[in-house]
Amino acid sequence: MSEVAVLLTCFNRREKTLACLQRLFILRRDLDVFLVDDSSTDGTGNAVAELFPQVQVIQGNGALFWNRGMYLAWSVAAKRGYRYYLWVNDDVVVYEHCLGELFECVSVCQDRAVLVGLVDAGDGQAIYGGTDSAGRLLQPNGEMQEVYHMNGNVVLVPAQVFDIVGNLDPVYHHDLGDVDYGYRARAQGLSVVTSKSFVARGEKNDFCRIRLWGSDLRARFRRLYSPLGNPPTINFYFRRKHKGVVNAVVYYMFIHLINIAPDWVVRLVYGNRYIGA
Repeated sequence: MSEVAVLLTCFNRREKTLACLQRLFILRRDLDVFLVDDSSTDGTGNAVAELFPQVQVIQGNGALFWNRGMYLAWSVAAKRGYRYYLWVNDDVVVYEHCLGELFECVSVCQDRAVLVGLVDAGDGQAIYGGTDSAGRLLQPNGEMQEVYHMNGNVVLVPAQVFDIVGNLDPVYHHDLGDVDYGYRARAQGLSVVTSKSFVARGEKNDFCRIRLWGSDLRARFRRLYSPLGNPPTINFYFRRKHKGVVNAVVYYMFIHLINIAPDWVVRLVYGNRYIGA
């Protein structure tokens, strides 16, 4: 058995999922991979089983999305007990030095840190990884940097951390589970830090979860309350948990008001901040 369990979830991104797995196994053949296929209709699960029979494909019910899919993958992997758990989004392609970089960094932290891999689009500018406390996206500087708000695209979690923090919180559908995990780790006195360099190439998802632009009121609220939006009740849960009930209530009111307001009012007050598909 490998000392590393790779955790992924997928839905209808067959070619990207296969490319991601191919790259992982080129870098290291002895990885144990746990992939949740959330009822893909494009044959992703079957293709993985055929081309990568060593991957344990776990069937989802079609309503898991990212966080609950990763929760399921981790639940299955944890029963076997690994030294490390590596989260990987299926739309990233890891760089050749990825695993070496992650393990070198986590060893410096004596396996008592969540190690967040920095991801670029191939142009040397970070698109994922994490932000500092001021909300600035962290760029590589040759050193590990403290992360306030983490992204889960490429993350290494040692078993020592898992034993303290546990699994992802299944309350979240798609978004916020990774951010929540970083907050929980820090609350337990653990570090959440970046890699020193980029470890993977990915694609920026340029859409606004809070507000659907150029749509009618019904469509905006349908998006807002969908798992791929920013469901107010789940956001309230997150904010009450980490920022207090007053913050949760204020933000709950804000996201409803900003969806009630017409486009021109939102643009007048916030500029381009909430414009997105």
